[in-house]
Amino acid sequence: MKPYNVEIFTPDFMMVGHTNINELSYKEDYLSSDENSITVFAIPGVAKQDYIRISRGKEEYAGVVTEIAYGTDKSKNMQTISYKPLMELFNTDMLFDVNAQGTGSFEQFIADSIKGLYIENEDTEQNIVGLSVTAQTETTGWDLHITPSDKGGHYNIVNLMDSVIVPALQKYNILLTARLDIQNKQLLISIGKVGGSEVIIESDLPNILKKNVVFKQVSADVNKLIIYDATDDYATKKVYYLHSDLGYDTKNEDRITPVVCDMKAVSSSEESSFESLAQNEASNTFSRAAFSNLIELTMMNGDELVKPDEMPFGQIVNVISDGNSYQSILTGREIGKNTKLIFGTVRLELTKILRRNS
Repeated sequence: MKPYNVEIFTPDFMMVGHTNINELSYKEDYLSSDENSITVFAIPGVAKQDYIRISRGKEEYAGVVTEIAYGTDKSKNMQTISYKPLMELFNTDMLFDVNAQGTGSFEQFIADSIKGLYIENEDTEQNIVGLSVTAQTETTGWDLHITPSDKGGHYNIVNLMDSVIVPALQKYNILLTARLDIQNKQLLISIGKVGGSEVIIESDLPNILKKNVVFKQVSADVNKLIIYDATDDYATKKVYYLHSDLGYDTKNEDRITPVVCDMKAVSSSEESSFESLAQNEASNTFSRAAFSNLIELTMMNGDELVKPDEMPFGQIVNVISDGNSYQSILTGREIGKNTKLIFGTVRLELTKILRRNS
């Protein structure tokens, strides 16, 4: 097996040094940044906030250096480099205008927020060299239910990662991807709705070495949605129900109770029919519930059926387990002697639960 190539670059993409490692243990969780570390022969000049890229063939993992340690080795020949995923750069507070909710597209709002903090900041020392942000899709009518900190005001201070980027995936299936383009000295950020075809995984086949399926009780969330057509003086309405399998439609059967109802109004036009607007609102309201599960599947590295090293975050899957079908979304990955894929928006580790609910 070929070794992994380890490269370190400064924030302005200058090469600091490189080395090799034979084995890699790596964790990445979209919902809560995991820290990883490698121990290597010391690379002179490596510093916090440097970029690290670890690659082998089609595999590539990139992050931001968070700590450098030498342990008890007085000669400092060996070095432990800790790092977090590139998205950790956006783990920062921002001034959030609550009146912006529902105006324009959510993807563009996230892009503009990142640009304001890291591209167009009047404090040029805070701007990130080579950062490029692109909104790929448009999701309108968005609402994170963030309220102003002061009565009568319209601002609050929130964490960009925990309060905006992660909920964008949980509620609207909007994913942020980050990629280093060393050759062109760029950090490329793409923001867009999860798309593509659904992948079916048969978890009872021999290639799945271990599986774990957990469902969250969602009865406290909205499970009934009434949508009115404001252009028809509210005479026309459509009612959607959330079902026990976390699917939703207009059928009043097999519903989640007790009833938690929400109401919304849309304005139809020649360009946008009431049917399409209502369906969009229902999707925005219930999509978070669709992935309120935790599915962990462990398989051999490079498994030919699932191809775990090629599956991107945000991939929607249909997991078949014990004769049942579960829809979920890839949100985490652990690589060691085997590979564990983690699906869904539920976490059982206390530290991750606290961060997601903060």
